[in-house]
Amino acid sequence: MTDTVLQTLDTDAPHALDRLRALLAIPSVSTDPAYRDGIGQASQWLADTLADAGLDVEIRPTDGHPVVLGRTPQARWNDSATHVLFYGHYDVQPPDPLELWESGPFEPVISNDAIVARGASDDKGQIMCFIEALRAWQRNRGGAPVNVTVLIEGEEEMGSAHLPAFLDQNKQDLTADFVLISDTTMWDTKTVAITYGLRGMVYYDLKLHGPSRDLHSGMYGGTLANPATMLTRVLGQLFDDQHRVCIPGFYDHVVAPRDDEREAWANLTFDPVADLLRPVGVETPFGEANFSTLERRWSRPACDINGLYGGYGGEGAKTIIPNIAGAKVSFRLAPNQQPEHIAAAFEQWLRSHDVHGCRWELTQMGMAEPVLVSTNSPYMAIARRAIEKSSGRKPVLVREGATIPVVADFKHRLNLDSLLIGFGLPDDQIHSPNEKFRLSNFALGCRTHAVLMGELGQANKP
Repeated sequence: MTDTVLQTLDTDAPHALDRLRALLAIPSVSTDPAYRDGIGQASQWLADTLADAGLDVEIRPTDGHPVVLGRTPQARWNDSATHVLFYGHYDVQPPDPLELWESGPFEPVISNDAIVARGASDDKGQIMCFIEALRAWQRNRGGAPVNVTVLIEGEEEMGSAHLPAFLDQNKQDLTADFVLISDTTMWDTKTVAITYGLRGMVYYDLKLHGPSRDLHSGMYGGTLANPATMLTRVLGQLFDDQHRVCIPGFYDHVVAPRDDEREAWANLTFDPVADLLRPVGVETPFGEANFSTLERRWSRPACDINGLYGGYGGEGAKTIIPNIAGAKVSFRLAPNQQPEHIAAAFEQWLRSHDVHGCRWELTQMGMAEPVLVSTNSPYMAIARRAIEKSSGRKPVLVREGATIPVVADFKHRLNLDSLLIGFGLPDDQIHSPNEKFRLSNFALGCRTHAVLMGELGQANKP
């Protein structure tokens, strides 16, 4: 039966691409109220498309943007079949800076065998891989051989603030055996990766207040503390000469990777300069001493100053002492680190410094726990088999340095582990101008999800 489903995907590929174009043309930017109409259009378009793929669908409100929820119809429900909860997001990042786009961000074009538009890889293209697989099963068998619930939210790019409450309020409709997510990348252009670990995050906006207004640096220079000077002085003490974070207790709960994990990572074909750094214009690896680049990225915590602001940064000279200076600072957390512990330690560390009369204003802007799931689950084994069948190559098991907060929410609120199988590539330029999704990756994603459903349907439910 799966072979005929794959034939349907091949035959229908031009129409599938048209449907992807239609979704990408909707400007569903979640963070900017100017795009509110696009949020409504995208959620309705997905609801209609999921219904056409054979699901019962509702658009459910939240205190923010709505959630699209689809479910295998009761008439086709099989209590003995595996139940998959598929998660994705229909919202996208703002397209700015517009002048760097080679074509309109919401005017999808095909260029160099890729579709280019905002959301092409993150996450609309990957959502459509699953929906097209569902559609093909619907056309051939009247529906997938597994029970399916689809949850597509509209706030991932702004932190999924209202999703935890939605999960709590809709637990009965979200029961499943595991969560399937396509919002990650492949290992390389031919090798699919299953991601089993994600770093957590803590994010701060720091403001250091000084005088009540900007001051003439000739009249006041040398007579009072400059907030910009004090801020950079404090932040300059975040790291030691081994590039380790100097906050007391920061590394207390970090769990080292197992020996077999380190061995597997060492066997991956990976050149940190050629594969990771040179494509972004960097030739020199850097980070915590005595760890490889993959270890730093996948299993060690990190701290980054994401932005600095305050004072005068315009054309020419303006000799002032600014009344305020600020910074955005983020932490990526390794397995077993707790966001609350890191946040408290960071705030205590900041306040331990003498800033000579300046005053801190600390705003915690988000946090998420790190996630590490078992690589020995029966669903992992089935996914590995399905990927080898669909791609002709064994997948690799990887961790990722990024954060997907909802993965921890699924575990804590619904007691569900997540299986992350993505089809993007590191050079897809997500969150940047000219975001793209290779047409071959789109086709592979559709095929893999179709085969995975077939394999899950044939396997005995664990």
